Amino acid sequence: MTSTPVTGPTGPTGPPDGPCPVAPRAGRAAAVGGAVTAAASLTVLLVLAPDGLARSADPGSPLVPSWHLLLPTAVALALVGVLPPRADLPAPRVADRRRVLAAVAVMLGAAAVFPLVVASTGVGARAEYHLVKVAVLVLVPGVAVLATRGSLTADRPRVAWRWWAPAVVVLVWTLLAQAAPWLQHGDYSAYPADLLLAAGVATALTAGVGEELLYRVWLQTRLEALLGRWGGIAVATLAFAALHVGSRHGQGLLVEVAGAVVLQGLGFGLVAAFLWSRYRNAWLTVALHVLANGYVVAAELLG
Repeated sequence: MTSTPVTGPTGPTGPPDGPCPVAPRAGRAAAVGGAVTAAASLTVLLVLAPDGLARSADPGSPLVPSWHLLLPTAVALALVGVLPPRADLPAPRVADRRRVLAAVAVMLGAAAVFPLVVASTGVGARAEYHLVKVAVLVLVPGVAVLATRGSLTADRPRVAWRWWAPAVVVLVWTLLAQAAPWLQHGDYSAYPADLLLAAGVATALTAGVGEELLYRVWLQTRLEALLGRWGGIAVATLAFAALHVGSRHGQGLLVEVAGAVVLQGLGFGLVAAFLWSRYRNAWLTVALHVLANGYVVAAELLG
């Protein structure tokens, strides 16, 4: 999460000075595939679940219409487009292709294994769920990151807009996605305050910090270097959505997959991906994730 000055003659308002991605054609194909998947998933939900889907797996979670999810995303992406910088940060650069690919393979493997572990063991309903999640989604990929240090380079300018611009996006997205007057939230009043606090802290650490490390800071950065910005964003966001495929909606596998793509992919993951790609500020993407998961619980505890 530390930053280093930009090298070369251009500054944060100049053109990117990094080389082209390693596999631009594959990146373009991934971006198109991601867009098609998102459009198809939204169509499935509009046809098979026109009243919306539950935002979370918590009991009593109300149905959320699709426009409640897409409006905050559209506004956030528009803000990312108009706020500084005028040009993108220099792209991450591959120094050792073989080691970058090895790290990506480990990360995608961990992302694929974790839902299988949860489904096959039932650990999702037990206290050790968060420990298993940290082990599979943070420790294993973290070892891959340490083992492949130096295989990827990226410049981080120390400039104020890397903080205030994404902070504006986080604030506006939270107001629209969590605090807008037209939203309905689950009722947590029956839960003891200490239980809500413990669950909120555990979720903030494992999801807010752990998932952002894996899917944005580690995986997306490497995918952008390999595939380009749009391909990297598409693959990382779909992988993040796949983590949330479960059995919360009760309408079959097609709706479950489409729901994960729209709810977690378009509704949140795409915003976090654009924030990371544009500003490379992990603290702000973590803040976005913590607010996405914990705003309602915090409001219950403080209210």
